[in-house]
Amino acid sequence: MSARPDPLQGRPLWRTLALWMVPTLLFTMVVGLILSMQSLREVADSAYDRSLRGAIRAIDLRISTESGGLGVELPYPLFESFQATADGEILFRVSTDDGLVQIGDSLLPPPPPLTTGQVVFYDALYYDRPIRVAAYMRPLDPPLYGAEGQNLIIEIAETTESREAFLRTVITRTVLRDLAALASATLLLAVGVHAGLRPLRALRDRLDRRASDDLRQLDPSGLPREVQPLVQSVNRLVDRHRIQGEAQRRFIEDASHQLKTPLAVLRAQIDRGLQLQDPADLHAVLRAMREITDRSSRLTSQLLALALARNSALWSSAAAEPVDVATLLDGVVRLHMAEARKRRILLEVEADAHTGSLHTTEALLFEAVSNLLQNAITASPPGGTVTLTAARGVGTMAISIRDGGPGLSQDLLRRLGSGQRFNLSGNGVRNPSSTGLGLNIVQEIARALGGRLDLSNRPEGGLDAVLHLPAEPSGLKAA
Repeated sequence: MSARPDPLQGRPLWRTLALWMVPTLLFTMVVGLILSMQSLREVADSAYDRSLRGAIRAIDLRISTESGGLGVELPYPLFESFQATADGEILFRVSTDDGLVQIGDSLLPPPPPLTTGQVVFYDALYYDRPIRVAAYMRPLDPPLYGAEGQNLIIEIAETTESREAFLRTVITRTVLRDLAALASATLLLAVGVHAGLRPLRALRDRLDRRASDDLRQLDPSGLPREVQPLVQSVNRLVDRHRIQGEAQRRFIEDASHQLKTPLAVLRAQIDRGLQLQDPADLHAVLRAMREITDRSSRLTSQLLALALARNSALWSSAAAEPVDVATLLDGVVRLHMAEARKRRILLEVEADAHTGSLHTTEALLFEAVSNLLQNAITASPPGGTVTLTAARGVGTMAISIRDGGPGLSQDLLRRLGSGQRFNLSGNGVRNPSSTGLGLNIVQEIARALGGRLDLSNRPEGGLDAVLHLPAEPSGLKAA
């Protein structure tokens, strides 16, 4: 089994950039070199060809036919100067187009088709040596030996060693210059990346110096613009961890406070049962223990629901979906139908298909309505009625649960109106056996779904619990 790579041994950023840039620069350099070679060859040919054109003109001015034949006075000083400059061998030939007269190097390769009055340049081989040839043709007046329409051809050639040496020198210098520029660019890239990462190293040092419980947001100021989205993502992650840590801390506090009393009572009942001999008394103790375990089980379920609500801000927004409100209310009523029948309580639902749907998290909304209905059933007297209503307003949906119980204390209603959270002890709840967690759960879920919970006592008795939720998606919020 191969070892996993160490993430700290990753490739440096400058090397990654170099692997992308250097081949591109090399390709650009090669293409530029090829184009430069073509341009340099054209420039060199133009410069050297100008000398060949001048030599043709000098020879043409020294051709004479006065003696009845063809006479040429060669410009030797020009040839010597030209040969010294070109640093090669100079060849020439003066002839007629019919081949009757040839003066000079008769083994020069024949020229291509020529146009009268124009100098033509071309490359050829002379004893397997590359040469550059300039050829010029003009009418010969008067023609020699009684010929008609005779043309005079002048050819000047030079070996190309000097041209090639010149090109090699220029190209070598160009390559060396480009390689030096490439090396400088790579070095500057490494230095630039090192300098550009300095703010990140400073950010790393700040994180290393932080305490483990320091969950403050990072300050992105002074960081490169490309890095700021990463810092913002880290800040969002830190916020989620902070919310999760706060929810866990509060859950532990709530659980320890709420479970301490039932466990103490249960232990006392067990100790008492161990001392009893009468089966009837022992049976009574067991019934009391059964009630305590049932209440503890219900308390544990509510604590878990409360933890779920408080951690709702960590849920993905993909958890939200269209939820049919009427169908959801029917599901909640079926869940509590058995308990309501035991207490002879009538459950009524005032919602139909026209109520519509909410784009929300179904699990959280179901838990909130279920807890409100549980509280209403518990608080209502036997033979009473609990009504569930759903009504759509302007941009909102109101789900209300009305019972016939004694209502809530004014102190609890005042604290709710001021925006305070419920305490898990001393809530002023209506049922002495209640843990008081149901309203906490609904309040946390309402805040997480972007809504609110309103509670009010009716003059004729009973409590109206109204859950206001946005009709459009608002995303999950920190509870």
